[in-house]
Amino acid sequence: MTAASVAASGRAPAGPMTREQRRNVGVLGVDMALFAMGLGALGQLTIIPLFVSKLTDNPLAIGAVTAAFQIGWLPQIFVAGLVERNARKWPWVIKFSSLERVASLLLALCALAVPYTGTWILALVYLACFSQTMFGGLCVGPWLDVISRVVPGRLRGRFFGISNMAGALLGAISAAIAVPLLDSYPFPYNFAACFGLAAFIYAVGMIPIFMVREPPGPPPRPPRPFRSQIADLPRLLRADRPFRQFLMGLSIISLATMSNGFVAVYAVRDLGAPDDIAGWYTATLFIAQTVASLFLGWLGDRFGFLSIGKAVVLATVVLCGVALVAPDPVWLLVAFALLGVVQSGSMLARMTGSTEYGPPERRPSYVALAFGVVGPCAALAPLLGGQIVAILGYPWLFGISAAIALLALPFLGEGARPPARHADA
Repeated sequence: MTAASVAASGRAPAGPMTREQRRNVGVLGVDMALFAMGLGALGQLTIIPLFVSKLTDNPLAIGAVTAAFQIGWLPQIFVAGLVERNARKWPWVIKFSSLERVASLLLALCALAVPYTGTWILALVYLACFSQTMFGGLCVGPWLDVISRVVPGRLRGRFFGISNMAGALLGAISAAIAVPLLDSYPFPYNFAACFGLAAFIYAVGMIPIFMVREPPGPPPRPPRPFRSQIADLPRLLRADRPFRQFLMGLSIISLATMSNGFVAVYAVRDLGAPDDIAGWYTATLFIAQTVASLFLGWLGDRFGFLSIGKAVVLATVVLCGVALVAPDPVWLLVAFALLGVVQSGSMLARMTGSTEYGPPERRPSYVALAFGVVGPCAALAPLLGGQIVAILGYPWLFGISAAIALLALPFLGEGARPPARHADA
């Protein structure tokens, strides 16, 4: 394949990587690792839900935090067509990734304002959580498109796995730093310190983003009316049955995550854990992601990304079983280790899967559908979980989550495999 044909197809060359490729791979990996480090201090499934639980006893309000993060993935489906019409994708990443990182600073300000505002500040907390994922969703399609042009398909799973592993290590470090912050300062300043640390890490993490050099991609698609762009997405789903089945499997897995945002709150409220245990839970989650990312990346390259989805189902079932029988908060460290596997595998399956079904010129639409379809299901999950906790209690929540996870297995079989794996697309 000539250099010109490679540029026209938007594929990473199949041979040895060039010096420019290796440089881009390294910078993109550092970008992923630093972002994960910020997540360690932010604690989307641990520190933030615990912060909200200090403001309200309503399980639905606590679940709404996780829902706000997940529903933010939806708006990207409205810009997929616009992204495909642009020859250069990286300016999108620079713009929206910058906005994505403002959420942690807003959360820090919310925590500082609690003594003066009361519970109404929850509205701003939800807005911050939603905005982080919304802006992140708007840049994830262009971001994955550039990664697909830089990293050969045969190495993509390992690239994500190694980058996530490094990020999980850094995330565990920042989560460990959050432990004394939560313990040393009174509420709400302990949470403000954690969110402020995340904001600082995110600011530093912008440096590698400006260092990426976007390689040539496929020719941009011709302009079309907005209505035509939106109507094209359902047609794409109807025409691609394997991709549709894959998304159904991921959507069911997402519904099974209804218990994820409640495990830390369950530990504090029902098992009597101190507040600072949220930091240890977060560190455990990221340490588990360190190991899981490397293994799942290899698993995806060796057996396909559908195997990653099956591993997530197994981890979810065992996680719920551990939470059901845990006699004290220390046992839940095992549950958070399994939650690390679930978090790493869910994102890895969504990212690698969405880049393998469609042709290079349609990648943004496939990525938008993967995140836009699965995101609302993941947003609905904690809201359902909050209702289950309010009406039936935590044991029912964990049992129902495990049962739903098992329902995803039939959708992750051979029928969801792409007709031809784009080895270097």
